[in-house]
Amino acid sequence: MGIAFWVILGIITAFLVCFFAGMAYGRKWIPAFGPFKGLLYLFGYGYARGMHDLQVEVEDGAFDDLGGPMIVVCNHTAGVDPILVSLSVPTKICWLMADDMRLKGLNWMWNCLGVIFVARNRHGRSGLRKARAHLDMGGVIGIFPEGKIERPAKQLLKFAPGVGVLVKRSGARVLPVLIEGTPTAAPNAWDSLWTRSNTRVRVMNPIDYSDSGMSNAEIAQDLHSRYSVWMEQNEPDECIEASEESLLSDVRQIA
Repeated sequence: MGIAFWVILGIITAFLVCFFAGMAYGRKWIPAFGPFKGLLYLFGYGYARGMHDLQVEVEDGAFDDLGGPMIVVCNHTAGVDPILVSLSVPTKICWLMADDMRLKGLNWMWNCLGVIFVARNRHGRSGLRKARAHLDMGGVIGIFPEGKIERPAKQLLKFAPGVGVLVKRSGARVLPVLIEGTPTAAPNAWDSLWTRSNTRVRVMNPIDYSDSGMSNAEIAQDLHSRYSVWMEQNEPDECIEASEESLLSDVRQIA
């Protein structure tokens, strides 16, 4: 048998190993991923463990029902946050992201991950409509209600009232996620992807506000209060009531 045979056999073997590895890992997600996306997330997990020493702590019962509509709410510590959170919660999260952060050469990845881009101008309504439609179809979206990366580190910023609007109007449950230990010293959001860290992700039990009777602002304030306790910080300032225009403005920020 010639070298060509062994090369072809090696390629076929590698393909089958990757195919079945992706299929097996994809089955851990709800709903299950196909082999290609399962393999992508498997490689992502290897990156997260190797580069960021990712540790995930899950409150009892937090993963019992990951069906949508659901909004993953997370504090914002570094540009790598959505990647590490997506690898920690076994369901597909479509993150809201500011359009000016989009790198055109990575459109294939944005499409694969289901990122919802929101423009920072009046055209941002189209992104907001996509997010609402995704929730209406029982999907899961992820947002950072602080609107920007925490500076200094571990200092929780005020939550934009728009998060309360999204929760109340969609009727979606909230899955609170806290992240810490990311490379906060990275000079910009992208540098955090290749800066080593020791990251811990904590996933709390989902919160259902549908029968709470809380207003948009009260929901945002309640969430901030919970995060303040979890992060051992002071209570938040009082949030103001949000209108349709403030919702759009806030979503541009939290994206």
